Amino acid sequence: MSEPLESTPANPGPASPSPSLLRRLFSLHSIGFYLMILLALVGAAYTFSDADGSRWYWQRLIPPVFGLICIIIQWPDVEPTLKARLLLVGRQVLHWSGVLLTMHLAFMASGSSLTDALDDRQVSFLLMQTITLGTFLAGVYLDWRLCLVAVVLAACAMGMVILQNLAPLLALIGISVAIAYFAWIWWYSRWQARQAGSITS
Repeated sequence: MSEPLESTPANPGPASPSPSLLRRLFSLHSIGFYLMILLALVGAAYTFSDADGSRWYWQRLIPPVFGLICIIIQWPDVEPTLKARLLLVGRQVLHWSGVLLTMHLAFMASGSSLTDALDDRQVSFLLMQTITLGTFLAGVYLDWRLCLVAVVLAACAMGMVILQNLAPLLALIGISVAIAYFAWIWWYSRWQARQAGSITS
């Protein structure tokens, strides 16, 4: 007669520790986020000092760079299959190509009348708002932190219209966003540590 099998309780290994605060602040996602904020602030300062010369920055540099950053920060989160990788790249190429095409069509459709009716600063404002919309929409379906980049872009664009001296505003925006982000990461790390402690106890 065979002895009944004794049920052995599962012995799960120790729970993997949550990433440290330093790793969270300087992860691949966070570095991409910081770079986009920096590019937005540099672009706003460039536009304020040379509105006409900064058009190439918003039309030719920012859309492909933002698209590449979006691909990089999302790359580790998609399935490691060729189909998933191609789908990620294809979506970002279509998204930022649409943003780029929208900017070019706005000027092609109006010919020289648009640039004649608006001064250089207003044209740059229009370009920045197009980039802002594209960044916000990317944040809706990709990463919420891109929405913060869009907020910084919108604030910089509005600052150029409202204020003559943009440097204090740019500094205030950058510091405020950094403080808010670091505070949120600190609070979230402590919350996760408390949750892990309550589970183990």
